[in-house]
Amino acid sequence: MRFVVIYLVLAAIIYVRGVMPVVHERKKQLYWMLVVLPGALFPSVTRFIGGSMVAPDLPPWVMYAGSVFQNFTLVLAILIIARECLSVPLRIIGLPFNYLAKSRAMAVIILVCAAALSTVGMVKSVASLEVIRVDVPVKNLPQELDGLTIAQLSDLHVSSVFTAPRMEKVVQETNALKPDIIAVTGDFVDGTPEKRGADLLPLKNLKAKYGVFAIEGNHEHYVDYEGWMKFLPTLNMRLLRNESALLSINGRQVAVLGLTDPMALRYGRELPDINKAARGTQQADLRILLSHQPKYAPFYSSEAALMLSGHTHGGQVTALEPVISKLNNGYVRGLYPVGPMQLYVNQGTDVWNGFLLRLGTTDEITLMRLVRSSEAVKKD
Repeated sequence: MRFVVIYLVLAAIIYVRGVMPVVHERKKQLYWMLVVLPGALFPSVTRFIGGSMVAPDLPPWVMYAGSVFQNFTLVLAILIIARECLSVPLRIIGLPFNYLAKSRAMAVIILVCAAALSTVGMVKSVASLEVIRVDVPVKNLPQELDGLTIAQLSDLHVSSVFTAPRMEKVVQETNALKPDIIAVTGDFVDGTPEKRGADLLPLKNLKAKYGVFAIEGNHEHYVDYEGWMKFLPTLNMRLLRNESALLSINGRQVAVLGLTDPMALRYGRELPDINKAARGTQQADLRILLSHQPKYAPFYSSEAALMLSGHTHGGQVTALEPVISKLNNGYVRGLYPVGPMQLYVNQGTDVWNGFLLRLGTTDEITLMRLVRSSEAVKKD
């Protein structure tokens, strides 16, 4: 419901500060708003016609077209707000405050940029897929575990947009990396097992030397949680719900811990319990923690050497990064030291189909190599 309200507010900003200063005839103002309204109202379409705001079930072409309009409303509002901010120093140096707002040339530039970015951003959100390689320095890492590789997938968000062929591509790219361990850090799907289960079946073919491990995300809670908790383990992966798995690797013991998601609180389900998850792992030579939301990392910093998260989608749009950062305790994407622990936040292998936009970020498969050195070397 928040998306519905936010986009209507954005439309109001566009009308008051984008249309009215440039177009003075009321009828023409309304005509121009007809360009903005489809995008402003598209969240309402997904909410009230598409079945659910959190899991829209509309044909792909509707989601693509609607997303371009929706993106246009957002990007146009951001550019108008940026122009307003730029007007402040111009006023300080003596130019009229509304100079830029009244400029038709500036209005055309903003319109063209918004249209281009909206389209490019939608295409990138559904078509990009990059392997991000990063060396992760781990304190006191045993020599036998130096060079251990972990492939991380996160936020697959299977839906009417991200279907089986996309999952097949993700699996192919991941297996080509030949990782020792694969971790899938939540938000598998938007929809029901009956509707979307078949699209997840390619994940059965994920292959890693020491196993594939997974946790739930917040989106699993929105539609048939119990059904998904039964279905996900059928994909040849170990689903960890406040549990751990102990692995013997080169004579050393590695523990993979997995937590449930805090969204459980809203539905009266099992909350994250690090003590329960860590039970029996105290003697492990290395502990790796899977927790979907990165903002809780400081609470777990003494419990693992490495924590893997997703959830933020890397902010999706660079201009929104300050907001996403604030909502996630400063953790948006990439590698962060959190006390003695390292935290890696995956940008999302896909995105939620209710917000198909990427500008300044990319769909990501991460390949981490654990190293004993004190420096991490990021490789594109």
